[in-house]
Amino acid sequence: MNGRSPRFLEAMEAHSRDDNITALRLMEIAAEQGDPVACLVAAGWCAGSDESPAASSKRSKYWLAKLEELAESDNAEAQWELGMSFRFGNLLSQNTERANYWLERAVDNGHGEAQHQLAWYLETGQYGYPIDIEAAESWYDRAFEQEHPETLYLFAIRQFIDGRPTEEALRLLRKAADKGFKQAGYVLQNYIH
Repeated sequence: MNGRSPRFLEAMEAHSRDDNITALRLMEIAAEQGDPVACLVAAGWCAGSDESPAASSKRSKYWLAKLEELAESDNAEAQWELGMSFRFGNLLSQNTERANYWLERAVDNGHGEAQHQLAWYLETGQYGYPIDIEAAESWYDRAFEQEHPETLYLFAIRQFIDGRPTEEALRLLRKAADKGFKQAGYVLQNYIH
């Protein structure tokens, strides 16, 4: 899902006003409609709610199960979110094997962020992945083809010559910045007057 649903956005707005009852109700609507991020947020909000511990735990587990159901149905965003939850122990027990499994499922389903991260892990040998520069470059290339913002930035930096950006580097930096990658905007500010 490229953008968040209106219910998700309304939930976040209510949350920012400290209207947590409305926020949770709206987030659960977004989650029920199949938004994987909403499932994760709803699970987190339920886990931290003022309800009885048993009730909040049950609701949190329900939304995590919904997230896993979406992931099992090949929803790449759900696979990515589930993998990151396992990787960092957010609402789920930290489990590198499960994290890598879901990362790879998201990668296979064309999730650009997952492709970029797998490339990074293969480049640096993190999270149980062996260093494999050739495989890393292949995944960076795939993320680049999807115009993943951080990958665009990486490719832009590779286009610098003697510390100065080429026209191609500037083009890629603009594209990355337009897609919300702030570091690209900071670098552009140094070279565009």
